[in-house]
Amino acid sequence: MPSWLITGANRGIGFSTVENLLKNEANFVIATARRDSAELNALAAKHPKSLKVIQLDITSQDSVDKAVAAATPLLPNGLDYLVNNAGQNPQSQTTFEDLDLDLFAEDLSFGVVGPLRVSRAFLPLIKKSELKRIVFISSVLASSQVSYVMAGQYNAYSVSKAALNMLARKWGATLKYAGVTTAAVHPGWVQTDLGADLKDWMAQYAPQIPHITPDDAASRVIKISEDLTLEKTASFWHFDGTNLPW
Repeated sequence: MPSWLITGANRGIGFSTVENLLKNEANFVIATARRDSAELNALAAKHPKSLKVIQLDITSQDSVDKAVAAATPLLPNGLDYLVNNAGQNPQSQTTFEDLDLDLFAEDLSFGVVGPLRVSRAFLPLIKKSELKRIVFISSVLASSQVSYVMAGQYNAYSVSKAALNMLARKWGATLKYAGVTTAAVHPGWVQTDLGADLKDWMAQYAPQIPHITPDDAASRVIKISEDLTLEKTASFWHFDGTNLPW
């Protein structure tokens, strides 16, 4: 029974990932969120054996430690998949000249330190599992080539995701010796609040790019995660299964 833990599972791609995973009765899923979620609780009531909900604030070491303590008895064979999905984008259209630097620092901490905090805390459980996979939900905007073309769009977010990519790449280079596979995954331009501010730019400059549903994005993230191999660890994946340039 493959085991999964999803951060930021109360909405968007995270919630849809949980829903998609539950379609396969072989999966055991732990859904985590910063706050109590009526939607997650209702889903857990429908799948009492396959889904457990745990509170987890990726910005708090105490919260992460409590989540590990709660998850450990549920994972006697370890954690096969950790999907670092939780995300935010508070200054989506703000120029570098006008960024609130304190908020930018908080965003970098949330986007990079948070996933490291979670992954490091759950690493013993990941190493104990059969599959040993850590997935970081990234963005095509983390690619230096793409971000240059999309000048002015999601500046702070792009920097944060690029740093997250380096975490996946640099840490992955050593984790592979423990049999742990890492991946940075671009889930696509998804119909969520986080990506809404790109609509005008995309309509004018990239109308060919599909605006996919969270359900579609989730199914693609799951497939990429399931297809990962240690030989291609620390790679940057497009939602269509191809590799993206760093």
